[in-house]
Amino acid sequence: MMKKIAALVLVLAMITTLAACGNSNKEAEFGWGVYENGTYENEFFDFSIDLPVDYTHLTTQEIIDMNTPADENGVVNPVQVDEIEDLSIQALVHYVYAKKYESVTDGRFNPYINIFSENMDYSTDLYNKEDYVENNLTYTAMIFEDSGIDVEILPLEKPWIGDRQFAKGTIKIEYDMFIMHQEMYAVTKNNYILVILIGYSTPSERDELYSYIDTIEIK
Repeated sequence: MMKKIAALVLVLAMITTLAACGNSNKEAEFGWGVYENGTYENEFFDFSIDLPVDYTHLTTQEIIDMNTPADENGVVNPVQVDEIEDLSIQALVHYVYAKKYESVTDGRFNPYINIFSENMDYSTDLYNKEDYVENNLTYTAMIFEDSGIDVEILPLEKPWIGDRQFAKGTIKIEYDMFIMHQEMYAVTKNNYILVILIGYSTPSERDELYSYIDTIEIK
C-alpha cells in the first residue's frame, strides 16, 4: 500500500494537459523559465523561487514524458520540447519538478516541489485562484478515496508571500501510521494561474520546504 500511495502522489503531482489554445499581448514571451544555481526564474511571470539543490530535478523533457498527451482519438503521441515552437498555445504546462529521493522506497514518502501554470482563458471551470485550489483539492481527494485512502481537506487559507496574496489549500492523507500533507499555493498573473505544489510527511521536511516558499518573489 505504501508504494501505491507514493505512486498516486507522484501521478497527482504531475498531472498535466497539453491542450491547444491561443494567447497574445503579453509583455514577455511565455516560456519554461530557467533554473540555475538553486534559483528558478520565469520572465513571463516575473517570478522567482529558490529551490533545494540537493533534490533531483527533472528536465522539461522528462516532465513532458511523464505527462504525454493523447489526441482526440486517445492516441498517445510523444512530444519533444525542441519541437514546441510556441508555448503560448499550451493551456497547462509544467516548469519544475524536484524530488528529494531519486527513487521511491517502501516506507518513505518522497518530498517534492512542483511548479506549473494554467491559462484562465481556456478553462471553463477556472474563475479565480480560490476556485482553482478548491476544485483541485476536491478532485485529488476523490482519487485517494477511490483507492481506499483516508483524506482530509483542510480549510482554505489566503497567506501573503512577499507582496502577493495566494490561495493555499492543504490535503492531509492518512494510512495506518503514514501521514502526508500536500499543499497547493496559487496566484494569478498575466491571466494565468501560477501554482506551486509541495508535499511532505515530517515536520523537518515541512520546515525545509516552507523555507523555499518564503523565497517566492513576484514583481
